[in-house]
Amino acid sequence: MAPICRDDGGVTVRERMSIAISRDLADGEVVLTGAASAIPLAACLLAQSRHAPALTILGAGVYINPRRLVPEFTAGWDCDPVAIADMSDVFSTTELGIDVMFYGGMQIDRYGSVNLHYIPTAAGLLRGPGLANSALGHTAARTILYTERHDRRTLVDVVDYASVIGQAWRGRSRADLGLPNAGPSALFTPDVLFRPDSRGMFVPARAMGPLEWDDVIDRTGWPMPPEPPEAFEVGVEEVRTLRRFVDPGGLLARPAQPGTAHAGKHS
Repeated sequence: MAPICRDDGGVTVRERMSIAISRDLADGEVVLTGAASAIPLAACLLAQSRHAPALTILGAGVYINPRRLVPEFTAGWDCDPVAIADMSDVFSTTELGIDVMFYGGMQIDRYGSVNLHYIPTAAGLLRGPGLANSALGHTAARTILYTERHDRRTLVDVVDYASVIGQAWRGRSRADLGLPNAGPSALFTPDVLFRPDSRGMFVPARAMGPLEWDDVIDRTGWPMPPEPPEAFEVGVEEVRTLRRFVDPGGLLARPAQPGTAHAGKHS
C-alpha cells in the first residue's frame, strides 16, 4: 500500500503530535501535564500563542504557566513559570476542578483505559509510576491520552490493570460506573489520532504521518478499519510559531529515545 500522507517539509513526529494536541485545547481551560511531558507542554504553549491566550497550564501540577519548553519538570530544569505552587495548592486547584488532564501509560486499551501500575512479564511484574495523579482522570472534565509508542505492547485490547478508566470497563460505561466526567476525548500516537465512537471505542480519526496502513494495523492491539482515515496536515503558521517561539532550541526535533518509537517509522 502506498504512503497515505505527504511529507510535511521535515516536520518531526513530536512536532506534529504537539500541533495536533494543541488544536484540542480551548481558550480559558485549565490543563495539567505530568512531570515528563514535553509534547503536551509544547502543545499547551502553542495553543497559548495562537488561539488560547487564557489557557492556564499546571506543569507537573505545581509550575503555573511555564514560559519555556523543558523535557521534564524536575529539579534543575528552569521552565520559567509565572508562579510555583506547592502540593496543597495542587489539591485545592484540582478539587475546584480542572478541564484537561494528560496521560501517557504503560498500556492504553481500545476504550481509553490507562495502565500506570504494572505489566506481567516472564520475569515478574514490570512496575510503573502507580497512583501518581491517577485520581485526576476521574475528576478532570476530560482527559487527553498520548503515547510516543505505537505498538501492540502499548496499544492493547484490554489493559492488565485499569489505573484510569476510559470510556468503558468490563462492559460497563462511565455512567454505569458512576463517573461524572467525560473521560478520554482523544488518543494521539505518532501514527494515528483516535477518538471514541458512539460505543466508546477508539477509532482512527486522522492518519498522523507518512505510513503504510497495513503496518499500522499490525501494530495496533485492537481491530482497525481496512482503510485509513483522512491525513492530518499541519499549518505553516503552526510550524513557524512552534519553532520560533515555543521550541527555538529544537527539543522536539531531537530523535526519540531508543525504544520510544517504532523503528524505521518515527524520528
